[in-house]
Amino acid sequence: MTDGFEYPIKEWKKIKDDYKNGSLIIGNGASIALHSKFGFSSLKEEAERLGLFNEYISKLFSEFDTCDFELILRLVWHAKLVNNYLGINDKKIDSAYENIKEALIEIVKEVHCEHAEIAAQLPQLYQFTKQFKTIVSLNYDLILYWVLMYGNREKDGHKFKDCFQGGGIFSSSWKDMREPIYDQKEVTLSFYQHGNLSIFRDINNSEIKLQSDGINNLINVITEQWIDNKIPLFVAEGTGTKKLESIKSSPYLSTVFYEVLSELINDNSNLVIYGWSVGEQEAHLVQQIFKNKESGKVAISTYDKDQDECHRVYRLIKGIAPNIEVEFFDSQSSSCWNNP
Repeated sequence: MTDGFEYPIKEWKKIKDDYKNGSLIIGNGASIALHSKFGFSSLKEEAERLGLFNEYISKLFSEFDTCDFELILRLVWHAKLVNNYLGINDKKIDSAYENIKEALIEIVKEVHCEHAEIAAQLPQLYQFTKQFKTIVSLNYDLILYWVLMYGNREKDGHKFKDCFQGGGIFSSSWKDMREPIYDQKEVTLSFYQHGNLSIFRDINNSEIKLQSDGINNLINVITEQWIDNKIPLFVAEGTGTKKLESIKSSPYLSTVFYEVLSELINDNSNLVIYGWSVGEQEAHLVQQIFKNKESGKVAISTYDKDQDECHRVYRLIKGIAPNIEVEFFDSQSSSCWNNP
């Protein structure tokens, strides 16, 4: 219900100065703006459409009442590892694991763009993202990873840091990494709230990010790294409750949720949301971002300028943080994200 009131949909250039050195959240709409195949409804549905699941895998999704690809993958992986440790030969479990593993690899290669397909847009993406001190991606694709790799090859004094250090280990002292060192002039910290295809976890819940200088073949490098003692860390489909459970199961994702999200808006930082619908399944994220916030601004992109959606999002945020100023901007306006 709009009650006859319409929110102005602003141009990014008109408001961008209020968000300089602030925070940025990017959702799936940001990836879709670069590559239409990212618009798939879910990994599970895409796998079923391509006929990649056998009857036993489909039954697992039904029995656990979930669409969460990663959850089912993790459950079968744990069962396989337990069998291996106990010397149990269970061909059905082994087959199920291989089926899910190969299905995920095939889906990723099917829906994910190649680096060459977005390479021409990386300079614009870099210019947009380097304006912010903190970036949180809600996507598990490699788009932000590629932007960071591009930006860190530029010699302009700006540095992106994802806070994974030597050996691919995440630094618990991530806040200290905000400080520029050596020839750095500005630093942007980046985080993956729903994990990333480049981050793996092992049976001990240790989490390591793949470190590679390669760009063009990164997807192949990642899938080749997937061996039986580790799986990619990402949160896929599911209800908000199940997503939060997955976040809590991971030390890295928990740190992002409890420590990073709560600092996206503060006295020195306003927030921009690009390509995220702020939907019901992410209500836990909205609550964590805006709770206890007494001042600040948030600018939210809109693709179709849907006033009903603007009213819904406005009410949602105001219900948590009445004093936060909410405004909307055109996701296709000049100089935001991939728009020249």
